[in-house]
Amino acid sequence: MKKLITSALVSLVLLVQFLMLTTAVWAQPETEKPEHCSQVFLQGSATTDLCIWSDGDTKLYVIHPTEDISVSLPPVLYLLGGPGSKGNVHINHMALIANRLGRTVLLPDPANSVADLECSQTDMDDAQRGIATTPENAVFYTRALQQARLEACLQQVKITPALQATISTPEQARNLKKLREELGLDAWIVFAESYGGRLAVTLATMDEAGISKLILDSPETPWVPAFWHTGRNFKHALRVLSELCRDQYRCPAKRLRLEERLPEIISVFDREDVEPLELKDLYTREVVAYARPTQEQLFITTFMALRSAERAELMPYIAAAPNDEGLKKRFGLLLSQLLRPGSSLNIGFHHSVRCSELPLGDWYSALEADKVEAPELSPFLDYLAWRQQFVCQALNIISPSSLTSYPAPRMKTLVLSGGLDPVTPAPVIAAAFPSDANISTLQYETLGHVVHTQLDCVLRDIRHFIGGTFPDQIPATTCSKKDLKMRFFSPVVWR
Repeated sequence: MKKLITSALVSLVLLVQFLMLTTAVWAQPETEKPEHCSQVFLQGSATTDLCIWSDGDTKLYVIHPTEDISVSLPPVLYLLGGPGSKGNVHINHMALIANRLGRTVLLPDPANSVADLECSQTDMDDAQRGIATTPENAVFYTRALQQARLEACLQQVKITPALQATISTPEQARNLKKLREELGLDAWIVFAESYGGRLAVTLATMDEAGISKLILDSPETPWVPAFWHTGRNFKHALRVLSELCRDQYRCPAKRLRLEERLPEIISVFDREDVEPLELKDLYTREVVAYARPTQEQLFITTFMALRSAERAELMPYIAAAPNDEGLKKRFGLLLSQLLRPGSSLNIGFHHSVRCSELPLGDWYSALEADKVEAPELSPFLDYLAWRQQFVCQALNIISPSSLTSYPAPRMKTLVLSGGLDPVTPAPVIAAAFPSDANISTLQYETLGHVVHTQLDCVLRDIRHFIGGTFPDQIPATTCSKKDLKMRFFSPVVWR
């Protein structure tokens, strides 16, 4: 029996809210300075401890499993993405990882350790604004409004050359090596997501003997030229979604090409006089907010939706709308899930690292090339280039002209990728980490960015990798066809 995914989505939202509340309750008072990290924390009795290390007093969360624990097993060092993802909002997810893997998880939180890089506006993406509780207050979120908000945020960032060097990827890696030594560990397992993958590969070159096994989930791979082609990668992900839809007779848009239909739909909204959309809660069907979305917002929303199957499953239903009014109402389903303010990213940290380390000129050139290939994506691609250039100029940081080379890891490595991921696409990851005696890869066709957060069976795959003698050949996933099957949204309940 096929059920609507509404209850699952609402449960997810409620769970996130609950986890954020429990994290806030657990957190130590700001006035209480944590102890310095030592071996004692690895055998601590509390489920979660907080300590600091390095000259910059970097926070480290130590999360123990509640069962199947063995102090003889090397802990897992988890490196977050971003760059600049805040560790404190991920504590409960780290507890899940600790219990699934049966090992203590060490979570560095450098982004939450540098006050000078923080600002009061810490949403993951500034295209989340323009939402209102009444239709008359919904704002058409123009580029000028976005710029004003960015300026207000970046004026609070106080970055010096010394601080910039402290948070650089190589310096973070050096500090992590020191941390391992201070904790008296011969080696640990390194588990990294997105940008954390680049940090992990950097650490692997500095401390090869200190990493027993390496897991890279949707790793950032800027040394591969195709990584920079955001427009091309976006369309590729939409084509994959379209093919998955076409293979299921219950998918609402099985006869459409989503890579063509969705940009066509978004073009309908490109005017200031568009009527406010009702953003409805999927479970209660109640209107929770109103928005006058711009093309930029809708492209960003669509792009971000591809990062997880639960959100991507809504898009064929939107694309199958019979008329303009119908599609506007349907797009409200997606917007109501994604356009919510968050506080999981340190904006100053994020852009300081990006602007100072990545050859962003390569990105801007790739975006221009993508506009020629896919002119319908021009509003989205123009926005990405404008926003990044504006931020780097505001921070007075000149991007390098080339990137430091990243040699392939020499220890046993498992690389995970999602077929729908538009951020770090599976083909790009495959080019960055070709399989060999040390590197094995697993691709999950129906998942998006950072796949282990989307299905529990991916964590079983990781446990299999770190817990036994891993074969030279690519391992088989424990995820079943049922696990990986997409359940496309439809208001009709199939019985």
